[in-house]
This record gives sequence, C-alpha cells and structure tokens, in this order.
Amino acid sequence: MRTADRLSFQRSADLTGQIEEGVATRLPQLVSLRFRMNDPSRFVKTAGTRSIYRRELEARRLPENSVSGATALFLAIGWELANGQRLSPAQNAAIFRQTTSGLQSSPLLRQSHARRQQESEMRLIIAALWLEEARARASSARLTKELSDAVWRDMKTITSNDMRAYDVTAKGFTER
Repeated sequence: MRTADRLSFQRSADLTGQIEEGVATRLPQLVSLRFRMNDPSRFVKTAGTRSIYRRELEARRLPENSVSGATALFLAIGWELANGQRLSPAQNAAIFRQTTSGLQSSPLLRQSHARRQQESEMRLIIAALWLEEARARASSARLTKELSDAVWRDMKTITSNDMRAYDVTAKGFTER
C-alpha cells in the first residue's frame, strides 16, 4: 500500500459535524486573525468551509480524504497568503509530493480513521476560512496585508516554519 493511501481515512459525517463545532468554538485559540467576515464560527458550523476546501482540493488535484491532501492544501494556502502569490499546478504537486514523503514516518499512520479525519479536517477548515477571509478583504490592500501578516504568524506558530523564508520549487518548499 502506498503511503498516500495509508494516510487516507473513511469520512464520517457525524465526526465532521463534531469537528466543525469544535473548531468553531475554539477559533480564537486556533488562529490569531481578527476576522472581518461576518461570524466565522457560524460559517464553520453551517458547513460553509466544506465547499471551499473541496473546490480547492479538486482544483489543486489533491485527495480529499487524506492527511497528505489536507496538509498539502493547508501549507499551500498558508504559503500563498503569507507571500501574496498564487502557486502553479506544478508547485502544488511538488508540495503534495514533499508532504506525502514527509508524512511517511508520521504517528498518524498508526492512528484510527477518526483521528486522521480530525487532523485533516482541522487543517482544511482553517485553510478554507483563510480563503474566504481573503475574498472578503480583496478590495483593500491594507486589509489584505493584515491577513497576509496574520497567516504568516499563524503558520509560524502552527508549523514552526516561516513561510516567507521559503520558495516553492519542483522539490517543494526550499529555503530562500
């Protein structure tokens, strides 16, 4: 079995609802961004993030029910928003390959489907919220810069990586 397949999970609709509720309740502890969008917690609770992350996974050709796909999307969106640049399909593919390779020794490989779903959905929900917030701020350079800086800070906190210190090459993230 390929590692990407071992990082997949069987999605539970009940668990999805529980994860959304949990993220919505803890949103201020998960990210530092002061949202401009109307009631981001409600947006999460009413499944507003699902269509966004599903659309992005499909557009970037990333698997939906996979820790690798969710992590690659989270990292790609975090990099894009922190750097104010869009990634190409080749760059998204490179991030996915690098992420899949890096997760080969992850403890998540030995975790239950529910645990892998939880980890994945938390990443997907945050990434989708950032994208929705970017859309809401698109008409203002100042508000877009605030979002960029908040995502940059949050990515440093969450991943311990400075997304502004990396380029994305055919190998994935590469220090500048």
